[in-house]
Amino acid sequence: MTSPAVIRLAIVVLSLLSLPACTTAPVASLMPLEDGSYRSVAYSENEQQALGSSLQLAQSTCRERNLNHAVVSADTHFRGLPVRRAEPQETAAGLAAYVASPRFPSLTANDDYEAKVHFKCL
Repeated sequence: MTSPAVIRLAIVVLSLLSLPACTTAPVASLMPLEDGSYRSVAYSENEQQALGSSLQLAQSTCRERNLNHAVVSADTHFRGLPVRRAEPQETAAGLAAYVASPRFPSLTANDDYEAKVHFKCL
């Protein structure tokens, strides 16, 4: 059985999630690595935007050097609220575990997806 507190929390969170969210531009950062390659990391509200931003950063970084980028590896993963992907019966349990986790972000953040691209300029 689910406790009344978890049910109330789920109702509050689901109500907040139903509010219109402001769309923000993806956030991307660049890390030069020891071997001369780079890693770009981007966060966005959907997987395609995060990956696109990370790849755009790779392209612009190499273009500034009059070179082309070559992707060594790419990884995207969902890091947002579990209630955005879970089945209704899993929502309360997933939300309770998520709220108790050390990484509890803002409910209005548009950074559900993370894309990491490791690339070289050739």
